[in-house]
Amino acid sequence: MRATFPEDSPLHAFSEAEVQAIFAAGALRMCVAGEPILSEGEAGDSMYFLINGKAEARLHTGTTVRSYGPGAYFGELSFINPGHKRSATIVAVTDTWLQKLDQSSIESLLATHPNAIFTLLRRTCAFLVDAERNLVGNLRRRNEELTETIKKLEFTRQRLSQEEETARTDALTGLFNRRCFDAELPVFMERAAAISSGLALIAMDLDHFKPVNDTLGHAAGDFVLKEVGKILRGQVRKTDLSCRVGGDEFIILLADLTEVAAQNRAEALRAAIGVMPHPGNEQGIRITTTMGGTLFRPGETAATFMHRADEALYAAKRAGRNRVHWTRIDEG
Repeated sequence: MRATFPEDSPLHAFSEAEVQAIFAAGALRMCVAGEPILSEGEAGDSMYFLINGKAEARLHTGTTVRSYGPGAYFGELSFINPGHKRSATIVAVTDTWLQKLDQSSIESLLATHPNAIFTLLRRTCAFLVDAERNLVGNLRRRNEELTETIKKLEFTRQRLSQEEETARTDALTGLFNRRCFDAELPVFMERAAAISSGLALIAMDLDHFKPVNDTLGHAAGDFVLKEVGKILRGQVRKTDLSCRVGGDEFIILLADLTEVAAQNRAEALRAAIGVMPHPGNEQGIRITTTMGGTLFRPGETAATFMHRADEALYAAKRAGRNRVHWTRIDEG
């Protein structure tokens, strides 16, 4: 269903399963052209997703302040803070189909797809907290109501941050997980392009990890993964990103480094893991790591960036493992 909406619509922040769940939880509503969908000043307890058609947000002065198309949503503040008075009137510009989510819909989604609620609330809170803070200075007569709303939003955002941190973290190693990497990679790329700063991506696998599990058991394998996590957390800066994305697969993003500095960092990590003590030492099982790295090229997609690092990793494995293969930025 998500594919039926424009790629830049807010619904593309959700997975296809989450979009399906959102629409299954709500109720359809059809508004004809010119019909108010919600009115400024009314107490609200629900929000709307626009399926097709067009709508506009208008102030009591008649000024249009925002337009909505397929895949957009609105009414989020009343969804978070039931009873909050609507700040604008939303009018259907054309015949419009909408999906309405009320409080019971949200409770259903919390039980079945909590990540969809986290995504929606995180996006909503970040936008609304800033918007409401600006309005406090301009609309003194609504100061008391807005201040109370901000408190609720701040509290909600703090709770979401804590729960989101848990959802983004690999429980075994303490590193970030694949979900976090997928969310943060575009952010790192955008920043690197904006400030013309080096950004390295290192794909990393452990060598000979399977014999540890097969010979010594999964407890020993877990010990190895935890120790690798300690090394990455200890030797990678807080401004970088270390993620466990599979069983013995890791990805590291190194920001604000030259290509040579990034290569040196990768070699230092490889060396530290190679001398790491673990239960397999006594059995003659040596844990090493193979890495493939590359530097971000402004203008390329995340898929291209990741593919080049994966190809570098495969090249390192073909060359004998326990090494770093680096695809230089000036190579094809």
